[in-house]
Amino acid sequence: MAMETITLFSFGYWGWGSATTQLVQAFDAVEAARRYAPPMLVDIRISRSVRAKGFYGPAFETVLGSSRYRWLDALGNLGIQDGGQMRIKDPAAADALLDLAKKCATENRRVIFFCACATPKTCHRSVVTQLVLGAAARRKARIEVIEWPGGAPDFEQLEVELSWPEFEKVRRGAKSIPLNDTMPLSKAGAIPYYSLAAVRPKGEEKAPSWRLVTGPAMYKKSGWHLPVYGHFDGEPPEAIRAEIQKAREANGYTVQRMQD
Repeated sequence: MAMETITLFSFGYWGWGSATTQLVQAFDAVEAARRYAPPMLVDIRISRSVRAKGFYGPAFETVLGSSRYRWLDALGNLGIQDGGQMRIKDPAAADALLDLAKKCATENRRVIFFCACATPKTCHRSVVTQLVLGAAARRKARIEVIEWPGGAPDFEQLEVELSWPEFEKVRRGAKSIPLNDTMPLSKAGAIPYYSLAAVRPKGEEKAPSWRLVTGPAMYKKSGWHLPVYGHFDGEPPEAIRAEIQKAREANGYTVQRMQD
């Protein structure tokens, strides 16, 4: 009988400092839709003295509750403190992260380990990913790690209808697509990075859509929105797919697995 693969997620909270309550709502809604219990959050920062108020000191732990939060500073980046090269305080602590993921798996919940950086490839969580994969290989445990919320990019199914004024703002270069309760959080929060969103004016099916590169929903004072990372205009589908796959690999958004 094949061993079940345990999935761990990495995550960067950049942009969420004032919306931690909504962030937890998104985590929980997505995992509930996937038939998992609310996830365990593992803080791998070397220090919690940060500018983002929602992640300063015990603030995020307070929002989550102590039963769903662990601060594993042993997996933090010492270079943050001394300005030196990226290096993990105690690489052996990857075993503790693996132990927690295995324990959570018995409770039908998954682990999200996080720090602040926006892009996984340039963050020390990419090093932690390799450490926990190595620990799993030594212990013959089958795991995979992917940046939250995981999944393969959607190239065809994601459509958002906007009012004409909202559509015009997006067409002129707005950095977000307002959702206006048009999409359940369980879906919006699970959109994989580098998915394509076809945006069109509401009720105008014949109007040309505007194809934008997006990812999981975020929250700001005006409400939930999809971030805009760029757009494609007139490129053939094959070229779009190749460019997106290249960007995902370059920035660390593809799934990382143990080597058999």
